[in-house]
Amino acid sequence: MSPPKKSKIITLPIASLVEDMDLYPRHAVDPAHVQALVFALEGGGNLPPITADAKSKKITDGWHRKRAYVRFHGPDATVDVELVDYADEAAMKLDAVARNAAHGRPLDRIDKTRSVLMLQTSGFTSSQIALALQVPEKRIEKLSIRVADGPVSSGETIPGTKSIALKRSVAHLEGGKLTKAQAKAHATMPGTSFLLIARQLCLALSENMVNLEDEKLVEQLKALRELLGQKVAK
Repeated sequence: MSPPKKSKIITLPIASLVEDMDLYPRHAVDPAHVQALVFALEGGGNLPPITADAKSKKITDGWHRKRAYVRFHGPDATVDVELVDYADEAAMKLDAVARNAAHGRPLDRIDKTRSVLMLQTSGFTSSQIALALQVPEKRIEKLSIRVADGPVSSGETIPGTKSIALKRSVAHLEGGKLTKAQAKAHATMPGTSFLLIARQLCLALSENMVNLEDEKLVEQLKALRELLGQKVAK
């Protein structure tokens, strides 16, 4: 595919820019990163122009920047935008992945899996996807299988698929099918393993480092004890 032709950077109302989750390589917008960009603006820093499709004004790079601008300048602000003449939506997806992989907040494993499946459904080869993500081609197959099927109505599913990119804590569900409740719960699951979390909690309890005066925390610990009695074989 030939590279898209880029037009000059112009100033546009920020309200005219469209956030389309079907084009977004990341599984979520990170509010902490948005706030870090706001702090940079408050300190007098300059952010790179947002990139968008020339026709639809759909953002291909700069969701965090857009939200930081809105928070700092307000929704009626105008910003510099690099408009790109993309051949089609597939080209927009490929460029969005390449740009997000190259700079800004690093893509995590869930983001990379999401990106792989989005690009595979758009017809791109493993070598093209690897180049966009800046990873070895042999990693593409591993990333593409770390998924489970989810309900169609789930906001967790990767655009163009029925798949949900699994977090490390629930990687054992790979290849299965999540219920609606499980898909909803997955959004709040940690990125690290439950083994590590269990070890940390045990250590903190044994060394008297848990605040047992926190009533809400104690309630959760009691609920955990009850669930462990039900779920873990004696």
